[in-house]
Amino acid sequence: MTTPHRVHSLTEARAVLAATAGAVTLESPAAAAGYQGIGWWRALVAALADEFSDREIVAVLDCGTAPGHALEALRAGVKAVRLDAPAETLAAVKEIAAALGGEVSQKKPSFRQEENPEGGAG
Repeated sequence: MTTPHRVHSLTEARAVLAATAGAVTLESPAAAAGYQGIGWWRALVAALADEFSDREIVAVLDCGTAPGHALEALRAGVKAVRLDAPAETLAAVKEIAAALGGEVSQKKPSFRQEENPEGGAG
């Protein structure tokens, strides 16, 4: 996996893709599934896939501590989610994710910090 870039908007994601080459990993803000929504993430990823069809984009939706959000996202077609959950819960969600062709991670990555085009750090 490439060094992840945390993105808060489509504008930020486009800027990351424009400034990099090759495969890129995009991560939503912490617990974004609960407040920005799964639909927001799916729309962002779909727009990027259309605009940057020649690029490999791994897009990880952070579901915080909510296994329900992780399962909902996976069932909606999100391919990669992050979940902070006890081992037993994480194992159960990973099993369902595998059956749906998705992935679940738990460890928080070290993010690449870049200038945010909307002001602030990325």
